[in-house]
Amino acid sequence: MATVLETKNLILRLAESSDLEDACLLHADPDVMRYIGKGKTSSKEDVKIWLDCMIAYQQKHGFGIYAVVHKETNQYVGRAGLIHLAFDESQSDIEVCYALHKKFWGKGYATEIAKALVQYGFQDLKLDKLVAVTYPENLPSRHVLEKIGMRYIKQTAYRNIQVSFYEIKKNNIDFADVKLIPAKLDDLPIIQNLARFYAYDISEHYGDETGWEMEDDGLYGVGIDFKQYFTEQNCFPFLMRYKNELAGFAIVDKKGSDETIDFNMAQFFVLRMYKGKGIGKYAAHACFDQFRGAWEVMVMPGNQSAYRFWSSIIKSYTGDNFVEYTRALKKGERNLFKFINIVLK
Repeated sequence: MATVLETKNLILRLAESSDLEDACLLHADPDVMRYIGKGKTSSKEDVKIWLDCMIAYQQKHGFGIYAVVHKETNQYVGRAGLIHLAFDESQSDIEVCYALHKKFWGKGYATEIAKALVQYGFQDLKLDKLVAVTYPENLPSRHVLEKIGMRYIKQTAYRNIQVSFYEIKKNNIDFADVKLIPAKLDDLPIIQNLARFYAYDISEHYGDETGWEMEDDGLYGVGIDFKQYFTEQNCFPFLMRYKNELAGFAIVDKKGSDETIDFNMAQFFVLRMYKGKGIGKYAAHACFDQFRGAWEVMVMPGNQSAYRFWSSIIKSYTGDNFVEYTRALKKGERNLFKFINIVLK
């Protein structure tokens, strides 16, 4: 078995002629094929032609559509890979594509595969951009693409079919240019200005609370007293900069949900232009490294983007050694992550 990629649960290997029967079952399922190509099932003869083309394509380009099998059971899960968009080798766009048997839907496998293919395309194939297309009404597939960081670009025609076009570009951030700088009282106006963008971003979760109303002058108000972080003890404000340009801010304090907490991520904000580029992860890890002890990070219930961000950040930092719980606080119920980083990394 010529393995190309491995994920937590799956193996992507080179397609083989012996995959024909499994591929026929996949291509004969109308639910699977509903949003692929012209939305029609294929005969065994057509699948054999397609499979032979896939094998030849892989041999020619060094990448292509692979068979996906389950690690534990060796079951044929489906097929996935990277190809020239619409198999048009005259243009440079490389497409992420996948199709899985129905019994493997809802297990997170599509996200697992797509994420691995993006990483493979950027790291191994040295590509600078990847694209994907899906039917506009195929909401589960669109969710997968957005979950792995792809951006919706437009609706366009793909082989005379209207599709939603997504893309993701390689992150070329040099983290040597990312700085987490202690903020001084003179920097308070900067953080207050940035906080207007911060408040706008999270207003959908806090907007019903007093202090978060839109001001009559059209400048979004901030229901947070940032001056306290500069005047009270045990508060540590920072500015994030990338190549000396402002990228956000982070504020650490010691106000956890109980007396066992040493440090709390009080406020954390990354400008949208820098989101998804690893700057937030870099800054969060820098904060964790600087302050050793029992940490707590709070997330507003319903703020799924923040929840996914901190879950991923803390999982990677601790090697999955953290606890998660929900607690009612004075300012309302919060989802909390707790971990301890006493030992120097």
